[in-house]
Amino acid sequence: MMTKDILVAVIGLDQPGVVAATAETLTRLDCNIEQMTQTTLRHQFTSIYLVNKPETLDNDHIVLELRTAFQAKKFHLSVSIRDYEAPKASQVIEGEPFVISVWGPDRNDIIGTFARICAEQSINVESLKAFRIENDQSLQVFEVVVPNSVDTRALHRVMGERAKAMGLRMNMQHAAIFEAIHRVRVD
Repeated sequence: MMTKDILVAVIGLDQPGVVAATAETLTRLDCNIEQMTQTTLRHQFTSIYLVNKPETLDNDHIVLELRTAFQAKKFHLSVSIRDYEAPKASQVIEGEPFVISVWGPDRNDIIGTFARICAEQSINVESLKAFRIENDQSLQVFEVVVPNSVDTRALHRVMGERAKAMGLRMNMQHAAIFEAIHRVRVD
């Protein structure tokens, strides 16, 4: 059987059973979930699935089946599907994974400022989490891939100076060090 990769995005009001309804519907359609990520923001569910589907299965049919499953459960969700788009070889930049944490008084320009610094250096932001912590303080955690051509010490200095000018604090660590420090051992 010939297969094709697609991306399935689901977003809406969070309720127990959303992931189950999505996965069960995709399984029934002979689709395989290769990867997925999901999070909830203030009771709003969002997920994206990288799915391997039978080539003969139409994307519109998958959307219809998912919507039908959601309506049966009285879920208030939106579904979007698009074909997987592989990056061109010239778009794949070799580099090292880093975790950049920025925290301090909440401001509306933190993400834009640090994302722009990354973009100017061809640094890909692979994951980003931003949330309030306490007393109008916020924390942004950027998981990035820093190209081998970028001087990480200079990058650290630029980001640190920018954070300080904004009244924020910043930490930048190689992902392996970050994971080793923050690993929780469960026996």
